[in-house]
Amino acid sequence: MLEFRQVLQSYLRCSIRDGTTALFWYDYWTELGPLYLMFGTMGPRSLRIPLNATVSQAVCNGHWNLPPAKSDLAVTLQIILSTTPVPSDSNGNDVYLWKQHTGGFGKSFISRVTWGRLRIPSPLVSWHSVVWIREGIPRCSFIAWTSYLGRLPTRDRLISWGLTVQPVCVLCSNADESHSHLFFECSFAVAVWSHFCGWHLAAPPAALSSVVDLCAHLQGPHASLAVTVLKLINQVIIYHLWRERNARIFQGASMSQPAFFTVVDRALRDRLLSLPSVSASSPSLLELYFWFISPFS
Repeated sequence: MLEFRQVLQSYLRCSIRDGTTALFWYDYWTELGPLYLMFGTMGPRSLRIPLNATVSQAVCNGHWNLPPAKSDLAVTLQIILSTTPVPSDSNGNDVYLWKQHTGGFGKSFISRVTWGRLRIPSPLVSWHSVVWIREGIPRCSFIAWTSYLGRLPTRDRLISWGLTVQPVCVLCSNADESHSHLFFECSFAVAVWSHFCGWHLAAPPAALSSVVDLCAHLQGPHASLAVTVLKLINQVIIYHLWRERNARIFQGASMSQPAFFTVVDRALRDRLLSLPSVSASSPSLLELYFWFISPFS
């Protein structure tokens, strides 16, 4: 609780009215900040105010009720309180004020503003728009995101953690497993990508970065819609390659390449069929998908 209030103290202030809600030691209700930071653990004893007291408990008969100052800190507090209105029931309830986007404080709490001030933003990555798309399938987007971060527990990572596992890729058995190998260099993955190459995708991408470049420079009719289809193909292939890899390791089950092609194709068609056309004059995303896989499938 104490650590939570320490985080909030930069974003939350309390405007004292009746003093029955604001905590004397913990809330930011004077310009000195939370008083426990100023007085420490000896504060309640030196000022004779309990640790969990509200501000109203420091008032008696309409006046601030503090013992004679015995330290410079206590003198400073009494000077501040001499210019601070005394809490009164006639003033209404205490009001908490949140930091606004302008830097001041107001009554409204805006989660976007507060979150923007609390978090430490990371640099933008070039692939964010490839992973997070409105048309994506959430489970596929998540696995694609994790793969772009390089955080999936591939065998090279497991070995780097000190685990004793076989390094070889279970999809091809020709090289050690890593993110780049599993999704783009493995002969099984290359065959999958090749199956979905066509008019808009002349050759299988060589790496995750290649997909980002393709999305940025894809040319041809209805290029923006084609980019959406490419992003979805990328996510679905990555997801099902990861699922097939896990099935072979943990279940001892495997699919042939034709069966795998069918599973990926079905997932893509189901998703694309659920999406409306952008306009009556433009082709549907499903039609663009057929252009992707034509004429080689």
